Amino acid sequence: MTTHYELPTTTDFAALAGEHHPAVTIYVSTSPVVSERERAEIAVKSAFDEAIDRLRADDADPAALDALKSERDRVLADKSVWSALARSLAVFAAPGFNEVYVLPNRLDDAMHVGSHFTLGQLLRAPSQDQEAFAVCLSSNEWTLWHAQPTARAEEMPLDPDLPRNLEDAANRERGDAGQRRTGGHGDRGTHEGDRRPEIHDIYAKRVADAVRGVLQAHDPDDRVPLFVFAAEPLLSSFLERAKNGRRVIAVPGGADRRAAAEIDEELRRQLAELNVDEARTALHQLADGSKGRVERDIAAIGRLAIDGAVETLWFDFTTSVNGTLDAESGAVEFATGNGEGDALSDGRHAGDLLPQLAMLVLAKGGKVVTVRSEDLADDVWDGPAIAELRFALT
Repeated sequence: MTTHYELPTTTDFAALAGEHHPAVTIYVSTSPVVSERERAEIAVKSAFDEAIDRLRADDADPAALDALKSERDRVLADKSVWSALARSLAVFAAPGFNEVYVLPNRLDDAMHVGSHFTLGQLLRAPSQDQEAFAVCLSSNEWTLWHAQPTARAEEMPLDPDLPRNLEDAANRERGDAGQRRTGGHGDRGTHEGDRRPEIHDIYAKRVADAVRGVLQAHDPDDRVPLFVFAAEPLLSSFLERAKNGRRVIAVPGGADRRAAAEIDEELRRQLAELNVDEARTALHQLADGSKGRVERDIAAIGRLAIDGAVETLWFDFTTSVNGTLDAESGAVEFATGNGEGDALSDGRHAGDLLPQLAMLVLAKGGKVVTVRSEDLADDVWDGPAIAELRFALT
């Protein structure tokens, strides 16, 4: 049994691909909160038991059933898995094969039994943004956070010379040459209330400048989005100053005294929404100006992908189209029932074609984006897959 705490790589997908009959795939939503660990353990055990019952009803080899029970017991007994949960667990088990992925993004509970592992949800982890920065800004304090693909959000260290709150910023503004004054409340002057909006603006913009400097050191390419937890008027002032090449997303509301677990939970939720919004926008743009650069036929996508002609593949991970994909020619053969069956017409086992296509696109230098069709409008999605090509079809 191997447990992975890093996002899956092309090597990992290669190990999972192909026939592993009988193959059991389990996805379970989890939580790093210790009190919710038992629910996840029960969910995994129940999914394994259901899979074994299905195989037994299909007259599976008793030796294979015993082997799967052993793999189930290994997962449940591995304390390292259950002591370091994130937000999802993906288990891929077959006789003599057991791979477990502890993932930061929320996946849908699911169980699948077949000849191949179901990899659609696993592809979501590396195909979407799983990293973010966050600033929590209020009059009382401000903090900067970093949530990574394989680690919960942690507070980032800041220069102690920076203003720590609104009062600190006001004192520095009143002090000579911008230096902090140490006087008490009595030195605020009679017009403090008149200058309150101005001080809010100065404070927010100084924080924005400080955040920009810190993030440039960590992410000079502006690749990672920044979420801003703040209420007005600080939110608008910060956003006005923070506009640059980085994606900056406002999260209106109170930002005081948020715990690390709460910030991480909200960041993962915001990232999921951002991923959906960006997929929807990209598909709208593709539909409006495709000029022949769109292909929806799965067999055609396979042939194009083998030549490296697919720029981006979007596919609905909640939909299965079974068959086989020849990795050398890109030829697709559908399972019986127009891809709905579990085997080809000659009886050979079939797997889900969409993840196979996705892995081929990735191997050829393309990009893959997983979506839920229910999250997208009908005018941009008529899946199960859409490919943007590097050139227009003639």
